[in-house]
Amino acid sequence: MSSAPSAGQRGRLSVIATPIGNLGDLTPRAAELLGAVDLLLCEDTRHTARLLAHVGVRPPCQSLHAHNEAERVADVLARLEAGSHVGLVSDAGTPCLSDPGARLVDAVQAAGHRVETLPGPFAAAAGLAASGLTPVPFAFWGFAPKSAGQRERWLEARLTPAPDGGPMTHAVYVPGRDVPGLVAQLETLAPEVRLVVARELTKLHEGYVRGAPAAVSAQLTPEQARGEAVLLVEVSAPIPSAASRVPDVDAEIAQALQTGADRKPFLRELSRRTGVARRELYRRWLELADEPR
Repeated sequence: MSSAPSAGQRGRLSVIATPIGNLGDLTPRAAELLGAVDLLLCEDTRHTARLLAHVGVRPPCQSLHAHNEAERVADVLARLEAGSHVGLVSDAGTPCLSDPGARLVDAVQAAGHRVETLPGPFAAAAGLAASGLTPVPFAFWGFAPKSAGQRERWLEARLTPAPDGGPMTHAVYVPGRDVPGLVAQLETLAPEVRLVVARELTKLHEGYVRGAPAAVSAQLTPEQARGEAVLLVEVSAPIPSAASRVPDVDAEIAQALQTGADRKPFLRELSRRTGVARRELYRRWLELADEPR
């Protein structure tokens, strides 16, 4: 149990990594601190409650997530100024890395309070270590956009080889249901890259699907659309410019117009298969529909 801070004592913030699936990965030091803090900041208090029950501790908890982090900062700074020991966890893995907390840590550091880190699980690094892809240099990009058009531009801006021209591996977090669509886009954007889909990391059914995007796409199963995955993409050469790789969709749209295909499902599938934004396909549909045939 934590003791009341003494007068004039400065507080500290402990950034605590938690398991990404296997509760046995919680370090003894992290387990001890979870029960010792005066306040534990949690991305989701209900989710963290299960971890605390496993450890057998019940510290005071308060939510800190993407929508309230800014408003929590002043209160946390006041607590630290009064000498409190505050812990910070996310739902899984290391806080601040694609999870809330970075703004708070920045403010605590700027205020001159003590910050300590308790390292542990980080899904991107765990997947990279078991992928067999080039480990250094390595870039982590967090979650990819959901929109196909935004995601294409997002991937184009990030998927580069190393500055010296050698291979570089990029890690992206993707909900399982979005994996097939992103892999299909990679088939169009960069068909020669080496790709690994890492799933269920540290859990019973941990697994890896490896190969070029087309080979990975062929191996994906409906069961793999659950949970979240880490996509690791090893890039050895610059991907072609958008202008040089845009597929000729006009012929397919013209054929669909001629046969009376249902526009919405047709364009949705064409966008998924080609990586061309649905808005652009809709524009071409309207233009071709107005042309005399």
